[in-house]
Amino acid sequence: MKQSPIKAILFDMDGTLIKHTWQYEDITIALFDRFADALSPLTRDEFYEVFWQKNVDMWYMMIDGAIDGDTAQRYSYINTLRALGKNTALADKMVSVWVSLVLAEASPFEDTFSVLAALRQKYTVGIVTNGFSTMQRAKINHYRLDAHVDFSMVSEEVGFHKPDVRIFKAALHRAGDILPDEAVFIGDNLDTDITGALACGIHAVWVKNGNTTPPTGVATIETLTDLLALLPNV
Repeated sequence: MKQSPIKAILFDMDGTLIKHTWQYEDITIALFDRFADALSPLTRDEFYEVFWQKNVDMWYMMIDGAIDGDTAQRYSYINTLRALGKNTALADKMVSVWVSLVLAEASPFEDTFSVLAALRQKYTVGIVTNGFSTMQRAKINHYRLDAHVDFSMVSEEVGFHKPDVRIFKAALHRAGDILPDEAVFIGDNLDTDITGALACGIHAVWVKNGNTTPPTGVATIETLTDLLALLPNV
C-alpha cells in the first residue's frame, strides 16, 4: 500500500468489525420458526422464497429514495404476508424479532476493540456501513461501537450507498475534510467496499473472506490485527 500522510481509517461494519455466525437464510428460518403456528401450513422454503424477493424489492425502493428505511423494512414483511395470504398485522412483531435475532447471532471480532483503540491514538477512525438506519444503529448501540470510533455513518442517513463515491466523500468530510489519498478504507466486500473506495481515490484494504482475488495493488488481511503492520506510526 502506498505510504502517504494517512489521517483517517474508515471501516465497513458487517463482516469487518462485526462477525455474523448465521447466513441470511438461517435468520429467516429462525424468524419463520417463531411464527410457525400463525403461518401454518406454510413451509420454511415457501416463506423464504417470497420474503427474500420482497426484502430485495424494498431495499431498492429505499436506495432509490422512494421510501424511508423503516417503511421499507416494515413492508418487506407486510408484502410477504399479503402475498402468502397471511395476517399482515404480524409485520411489526416480525420486524422486532428479526432485529433481536440479528443482535443475538452477531458479535464484534475478538480483536475489533483492541485494533480500534490502537488506531485512534494516531488516526481519525470512522464506520461507513450500508443498511437500514434502524438495524445498523441497533448494532452500533448494542455493541457500543460509537464509543470506540470518532464517527459512524449509515448509508440510509447519508442518502448514498456504497459503492457510490458520494458516501465515501461524505466520510472524508466527516473525517475533517481530508483528501482521498489521506484515508484508508477497510472492508470485506470487493464490490461495495473496495471498488467504491478505489473509485473515490481512497486506499483500500480487503479483509479476505474467500478465494476471490482483489484488484491489483489492494492489500489483503486475514484479521484486523494484521492491519496494524500495514499502517505507519501505529
